[in-house]
Amino acid sequence: MGREAEIDKMLKELHASYLKDNEHDEGDLIYYRINYRLADTFGMTREEAERLHSGYHVGNPRHISQGFCEKCGSMVTIIPVIYGIQESDMERMKAAEMQGRLIIGDMATVRQGSKVAMFGCKECRTLLSKYGTL
Repeated sequence: MGREAEIDKMLKELHASYLKDNEHDEGDLIYYRINYRLADTFGMTREEAERLHSGYHVGNPRHISQGFCEKCGSMVTIIPVIYGIQESDMERMKAAEMQGRLIIGDMATVRQGSKVAMFGCKECRTLLSKYGTL
């Protein structure tokens, strides 16, 4: 089997393994994990792995979790809400928030016995507790 066929086979196996029975949830964490595994297994650069992975998705579109946002009035991509960030991680998390990859939750809303949203709307940043709470 040639290298290209091996890479294609591995991409299919990694997607099946990481996504299990939820092909509609290839968020950034899973996307990058697949890239790292490709790079590590085949001794290629991260850029080359990302290019090959992106090529795979030309024929197999990537899906990311979506939900209905009442404020936007439409289906939107949902992103995680992160609570209790350590000071050492704050700069990196704020950068991810600026890129629309997550929402930094307000720790003042977290009290024993209270429920806080796990996800929010990527478009308007509204917390969407109907998709999960902590």
